[in-house]
Amino acid sequence: MGSTERPVPERMADQHEQALHLTRTGNGPTVEDEQTLLAAKFGPADMAGYFTGPELDDQDDEPADTEAAAAEDGGTA
Repeated sequence: MGSTERPVPERMADQHEQALHLTRTGNGPTVEDEQTLLAAKFGPADMAGYFTGPELDDQDDEPADTEAAAAEDGGTA
């Protein structure tokens, strides 16, 4: 780090001034029934509204030891 201070832009004074800079984009879902399509693909949304899909029960907490698994199979990792 050098001894020269980096320039910091001035911040807008208050929320009202910041709100004046916001613009509506009109961007929305690309299909009319997006919620239905997401629920069909990933299951119902969770409490936060996220479609995360089914929980996987066969996942271990620790990653598999690839060298040991390869040795059992007679291959290499």
